[in-house]
Amino acid sequence: MIGRVLDSSALIHWARQSSPYVNAIVFSRAKHPGYIVPVVTTAPAVTVALAQLPASAVPILDALIGMEICLVDDLTPSSAPGVAEVLQVVGPYAAEHLLTAASIVQAARRRNIPVTTSNPYPLTELASRLGIELETDPIP
Repeated sequence: MIGRVLDSSALIHWARQSSPYVNAIVFSRAKHPGYIVPVVTTAPAVTVALAQLPASAVPILDALIGMEICLVDDLTPSSAPGVAEVLQVVGPYAAEHLLTAASIVQAARRRNIPVTTSNPYPLTELASRLGIELETDPIP
């Protein structure tokens, strides 16, 4: 398995510099110049993280997104069917917040890599066999 998918909780940990584990994931990938070991996230996850971060932490998240190792999957008309397929598991009354979780599941499935999160429930509800790396530090 190469790379990791970071959900909104992992992005928040990164931006607040509150998790040695998430820091290790990012820095371990950044230390391989010329060899990209990606850190993947999605536009919905970035949006959710930005909504929860203080203004002082936004530049730190922006720095991650600007790194060569970071890939951000957009939610576009062409990617929507794959995300919708993940959401079909929960039926017609899926809460809108599951859209972010579904985009993370889709990104991890497409690349066959695990997700780093401190909140696995919405992800495993959509995909019970998804690879999860649990970040146990609560978001401050």
